[in-house]
Amino acid sequence: MQSSLEKEGIAQSTTTATRIVSAEAGFDSFVRNHAARIAVALSIFAGLRILLFCMAFPPTNGTDEKFHLMSIQMYSQGHLPGRDLPRMDPAFAKTLLLYWSPEYGMRDMGMNRGVDSQPLFWLTPQERKSSLANGSYQQEVDVWLLAHLQRANYHAHSPPLYYMVAGIWYDVGRALGVGDWAQVYWVRLLNPIFYGLLVWVSYRFVCKVYPESEFLCLAVPGLLAVFPQDVFFGMSRDVLSPVVSTGALLFMADAITHKNAQYRSLLLASFLVGLAFLVEVSNFVLYGALAVCFWMWARDSGMPRRREILVVAGSALGALALPLLWMWRNFVVIGDFTASRAKMRVLGWTVKPATAFFHHPLFSWHGLSYFLLQLTRSFWRGEYVWHAMPMRSAGADWLYVLSTVLLVLVFVAGLLRQWKNLPRVERFAGSQSLFLVAVSVLFLALLSLLFDFHDCPYPSRVSPFFVSGRLISGTLLPFALIYASGLEMVTHRFRKWVPPSAVLACLMLFITVSEFRVRSVVFSSPYNFFALSGWRR
Repeated sequence: MQSSLEKEGIAQSTTTATRIVSAEAGFDSFVRNHAARIAVALSIFAGLRILLFCMAFPPTNGTDEKFHLMSIQMYSQGHLPGRDLPRMDPAFAKTLLLYWSPEYGMRDMGMNRGVDSQPLFWLTPQERKSSLANGSYQQEVDVWLLAHLQRANYHAHSPPLYYMVAGIWYDVGRALGVGDWAQVYWVRLLNPIFYGLLVWVSYRFVCKVYPESEFLCLAVPGLLAVFPQDVFFGMSRDVLSPVVSTGALLFMADAITHKNAQYRSLLLASFLVGLAFLVEVSNFVLYGALAVCFWMWARDSGMPRRREILVVAGSALGALALPLLWMWRNFVVIGDFTASRAKMRVLGWTVKPATAFFHHPLFSWHGLSYFLLQLTRSFWRGEYVWHAMPMRSAGADWLYVLSTVLLVLVFVAGLLRQWKNLPRVERFAGSQSLFLVAVSVLFLALLSLLFDFHDCPYPSRVSPFFVSGRLISGTLLPFALIYASGLEMVTHRFRKWVPPSAVLACLMLFITVSEFRVRSVVFSSPYNFFALSGWRR
């Protein structure tokens, strides 16, 4: 016989569990009824967050923003890259120097410029001339100008799509009277637009693939809305990769979801895959997912064989035509298909002999663990430095690394266990997400093996690793899907005590708070948008 205390405890536990289940059911019902509104709100929040940091960071960050701006101006003026890499225009360099912030690369202890501690743009032309004549700035100015006037723009031969889009946007800004320092922030305005679209398209993708999962419909766009990758705070090709890649995956999912031969979605997916390649070469991994999509679509299309072949051939042409045209022009004008030789010369890289590949530290436990840890951290938070120190939180970094390892393993185990029972579109989404992330990581590992970096500061002979997560930013949706699915599997086991939605909310809050805590220092910069817009000459 159970005692009255035991019966009372069981009753209380049952009541608590019932309340949690009831609350979760109510949450699921709320998400189901307002999912689109929530997704719009997350998209707006994500865009505003990116916009805020775009304005808070000074011009010319440490991830080659000045060279990206030079490439944008080149395309804006209607110039296409030639055999030789262009150098910075002296007039442009002197203008940029006025608003250049030493806060990125100069240590805090070296920021004191003596009597003239004010930024150059705060001074009148007469004060500026006097300051330079007195030598307060002269050495720093000379070093800066010499370094940038002599260095070639090694991004000029890079894939052109982002620069073309940004060049058109740049022209619109000039037509509206945007000039001087405001041009930097005008171009950065594209980033909130791209990122807000990424969150919305990601929501559409999850609804297409997992229509019954209210948690994933909220978790994937929610995770992306707070994702702290800093490449989106400045000008870079990589800000366009995620939304184009996500659009391609959405149309692939649409093509294989309907049995009514969605060949239009297949054509659009193929075209977007080609565009993604023209944003960043690392997006070539999408061709693997597209090939699987072709196979799955053709198997159940129900079309006559001849028409089926025509659709697949037309889609393949749509995916390959523009990239092949770009590579053909590179070969004719520059001399190699990827136009990478000039960049290698500027950076001092050479291709290693095959026999030297296996001497790389990647083939040691220490080297491999370093590569994976650094890549995971930079994929999450980016690579910005402030006063020559990484903008990072040790606690947040470890959360990103440990949770990524755990949730990826949980996702893989769950996918293998449930494979036979999953709908075909879920099998496609899960397997291709793993494929895209894994092959992207292997691509960076291969690049690390391929080159001798000589005296290049990054990567270098001392640390010969490509660990820039921004280079594979096209995998943001696949990674978020893997991470959120793993989180759902883990929290499902504890849902009697803690609702999965509460865990998600705590995670999003932690990421947001830690990001603002780490980056809050930039809001007081005398070189950012707020300082520049409040200054009057």
